[in-house]
Order: sequence, then C-alpha cells, then structure tokens
Amino acid sequence: MRGQDNEDEVQIGDKRQLGGSLAWALSLAALVFIAGAAAVSLQEKPDRVVAALVIVGLAAGMCGLALDWRLHRARSEALRDPLTELPNRVLLDDRIEQALRRSQRSGEGFALIVVDLDGFKDVNDVRGHGAGDAVLRCLSRRFESIVRASDTVARVGGDEFVVLSLGTGDDEQAAALVGRMRHALRRPFRFEGSLIEIDGSVGWAIYPADGATASDLLARADGKMYATKRDTSDDALMARRGIDVGMVRDVETALGRKELVVVYQPILDLRTGEPKAVEALVRRMLPDQTLLLPAEFIPHVERTPVVRELTFAVVSDALISAESWSAAGHELSVSVNVPYRLVDDARFVEGIGDLLDESQVDAGRLTLEIVPAGPGAGSALDDEVLARLRELGVRISLDDGGRAASFAALRTLPLDELKIDTGFVHGLGRSATDAALVHGMIDIGHALGLSVVAEGVETREAWHILARWGCDYAQGFYVAGPRKGDELVDWLRDRWPAVA
Repeated sequence: MRGQDNEDEVQIGDKRQLGGSLAWALSLAALVFIAGAAAVSLQEKPDRVVAALVIVGLAAGMCGLALDWRLHRARSEALRDPLTELPNRVLLDDRIEQALRRSQRSGEGFALIVVDLDGFKDVNDVRGHGAGDAVLRCLSRRFESIVRASDTVARVGGDEFVVLSLGTGDDEQAAALVGRMRHALRRPFRFEGSLIEIDGSVGWAIYPADGATASDLLARADGKMYATKRDTSDDALMARRGIDVGMVRDVETALGRKELVVVYQPILDLRTGEPKAVEALVRRMLPDQTLLLPAEFIPHVERTPVVRELTFAVVSDALISAESWSAAGHELSVSVNVPYRLVDDARFVEGIGDLLDESQVDAGRLTLEIVPAGPGAGSALDDEVLARLRELGVRISLDDGGRAASFAALRTLPLDELKIDTGFVHGLGRSATDAALVHGMIDIGHALGLSVVAEGVETREAWHILARWGCDYAQGFYVAGPRKGDELVDWLRDRWPAVA
C-alpha cells in the first residue's frame, strides 16, 4: 500500500510536469498572437483583424493560466485531506522519507506520533456528521498550533492523525509534546451553542531507537497506541468511556413520558440544626417500578445534548416543589446538579432564565451545583455567557470539593458555595489525613468568601467535628435521606429530628 502511494505521487508529478509544459505552450502562443497583432497594426491593417488577434491571444493566455491552476489544484487535492486540509498519507509518506534521509546525514532523530480518537463514532451517531466534521477541523487547527512550522500534522484515516516531529529525538521530548496534544484534545469543542468532549489513544516511536524505516516506526507507534487502548485501569477506562447510544435514547424517551423521578435530600445548618436547603437528585423509573440511580445513566448522557434537557426537567421540578414548600411555610433553597460543560452553554443559560420567569420562586433560592467532571473541567469558560448566568441571580456551588478537578474549577467559576466531597467526610474520626483535608477545605472555602457544605455526614461524630471546625452546612443520612417533594413537607412538619 505504501509503495502504491509513492507510485501515485510520481504519476501526479508527471502530470504536473506535462500540464506545466502545455500551459507554457499556450502562454507562448498568446505572445505570438499579440506580437502578430502589433505587427499588423503597424502595417495599418483593418482594426477588426487587430482586435480579433488580440482577443485570440488573450484567450490562449487565459486558457494556459486556467489549466496550470487546475492542475496545481488537482495535485494539492491528491496530497491533502479535503476536510481538514492537512497532509494525507501520500504526502506524509514523502515527508517521512525526507526526514529519514536528513537524519541519516545529520544524525538527528525525529518522532512519529499516532493519535486515534476515542468516542468519535459516538459524536457522529448522537450529534450528527456535521458535528464530527467540525470537531476534526478544530482539532486539526489545535494540533497545528502546537507543533513547529517544520513539523507535519497529517490526517491518515477517519479518526486517526499522525504527527512527524523533527528534532524530537528521545522519549522525554516526545512525552512533552504528547502532553500538549492531549491537553488540546481534551479541551471541549463548541458546536451550535453546546460542548462536545472526546479523548484519544496515543503512541509514538523515535528514529533511530525504535526503527530504521517508515513502516517500522509507524508499526511501533501503532503498537504503543493500541496498548494504551487495551489499558483496563480505572483511570484509563473512565477517560475513554464510550456513550451507550441505547441508554441516551432511553433517557430521551423517559423525559418525554415523564418517567424520571426527582427526590430531595435536606441540608441543615450546623449551628442551629435547622433545614436551610435541599439537593435535587434524579432517578430513572423502570417499568417494574425500580429506580435507576444517576451513576447508571448520567455518564451516558452528560456528553450529549440530552443532558441539557434532563437538567431543565430537574430544575423545573425543583422550582415547582419550592413553590409548594413556600405555600407550606418553608422557604427552602434548592440545589440542582449541572455538568461543568453546561455552565457557559448559551442555550442552557437562556433556558434557566425562562424557567425562572415562569416560576414564582426567587432566583436566589436556586443553586446550580457544578460538577467538575470530564476533560473540560477547569478549562476556560465564555466570560459573556458566565456574566449572563450571574445576572439571573442564581447561586453557584462547586460540587466534589477536594477532588483534583475541583481545584481547577475554583479558579474559573464565580462561586458562592463549596461542597466537600463525601469521600473525605466519611473518613472523619477514622483518618487523620481525611480530617486534615476536610479542615483545610473549610478554611479554603471561607478564605474565598464561600459558604461550605459537607456531604456524606453519616455519624454524630462527623456532625460535631464539622460544627467545631466552623463548617456551615451538613448533608447526609445522619440528617436525612432523599425523599419525594410531598414527603419532604411531611418530614419538615412532623418527623425531622433535632440533630445533636
């Protein structure tokens, strides 16, 4: 196959040479005609003959230029990917051969880096090929902005790229470049007002350490890339988690049939023990009346447009429930989980504004609890859309406080509240490390002017430790478990225990 590619390139070159000769011949003919016209003019021949000769000469010249341009374009199209305008496999092969000859003379190494996109098929299946094409074009520009002008970024397959990096002569240098490429790959892609996230598997080979020929180097890089794909560690699986299209369609159907159930878990003031807020938690009701927990379906919809509609449905239910609580004399705030990628989604912000306009609930009673998960967590956000979100008057909380992604999000989000992750709170009274981390996060939150909520409070000991350290609010089964909106009113009236 690679030999055939080289043969095609030679044939294209021959045609280019032939086309150039023909173009020069036509251009020369144009000069002859124009010179003849001038001679005739000097001999005072009729004007019509002169004009005709000039027109014929100009036409011949234009034909030559047009043919030369068309052949140049044909050669360019044969060597470049039409969608991204990157070099294709034919041109990449030629540049690798040039790099081999140069390196054999100079002794300087180079790297071949293979990138295979993970989850790209799901983008096409769920969002459409227009979205997939937009991602490929944007990713191509990102890769080109990372490498040097002398390097080559090529698209060699539907979702496969190869980078030829000259002068990258060892694994340490290659790893640094791959790190920058991964960062570019994992930044969300914006398409029609919403965000798309993908990931990729990467492998590389160094000349001459990993091979002496182009085929050897590409085979070695491919082998490393596929080894990455086969990595079954938890982190690798999470990073490359695919979308279950059937589950996405199921959630869409459940939204239409109103088969999603929203339950509410109370949040209490650690100083007084009084209920101050609730968190809305969504469940999927199955035909046999069992409830599917969010962890079983949210990961499949959070990278698709369905997550926006799902969040709208939960916010709508929360605002309606808040109105009923107000009628019963309870002015509770309500928190709703929101994926990080929706924070600067213009359609999402507009939709939240519409729901608030239709509700009698003050915007300050709605808290958007941002979940800093996914490759886009902590990345730069659209300041204009963020400003519109703040103008709505809603409060913004950061969920999963203490996890790595949450620290990046602390710098990018205009926050009112920090929620400490359950995993750290569970260790209170048992782990000195968890205790130090929780205490530190309370101090960080207060230093940033934020109220602090501890999730996962399940023991009396944890409650008192948090109260002693000045944490503001607590949520967990020691306080109360999740319950439906009407059941919450009963609990508030009759059954919630005095926590001590």
